[in-house]
Amino acid sequence: MAKKQEGGESIQGYFRQILNENPKLLKQRSNEELYRRWLADHPDEKEVPERVKQGLANLKSLLRKRSRRMKKVRVQSNGHEATAPVALTVTKAPPRPSSANLFKLEAQIDEALLTARSMDPTGLDDVIKLLRSARNKVIVRLAGD
Repeated sequence: MAKKQEGGESIQGYFRQILNENPKLLKQRSNEELYRRWLADHPDEKEVPERVKQGLANLKSLLRKRSRRMKKVRVQSNGHEATAPVALTVTKAPPRPSSANLFKLEAQIDEALLTARSMDPTGLDDVIKLLRSARNKVIVRLAGD
C-alpha cells in the first residue's frame, strides 16, 4: 500500500494526477520535468528523495504496461479495433496429455510405488498413499479419454 505524504496524498497518487492531465509525460524517458514540478510543490525539500523517484518509476511502468495491454485488447485478429475493451482474464486451457503419455506416467508412478514399498513400507506409508492416489487419478483420466 502506498505511503501517504504529509499532505495526505500518496506519492503515486500525486504523480498519477499529473500524468492523467498530461499523458505525454508518460511517454517521455526523462523524469526531470516531473521532478521539477514535485520540488516546486514541496518547497521544504532541496532534492527529490529516492522513495519519490522509485514511486514515480513504478507508477510509469504500471501505466505503460496497462496502456500496452489495452492496445492488445482493442486490436482483434482481423485487424479492426474493438468497440469496447474486453476483459483480459480469458486463459487458454492447457493441452490435454495424450493417452500414451498418461500410460508412461502411470508406469513411472508404479515404479516409484514399488521402490517406496521395498525401501520402508511403514516409514513411507504417507508417501505410498500419495503415490497410490496419484496413480488412481491418472487411471481415471485415462478412462475419460
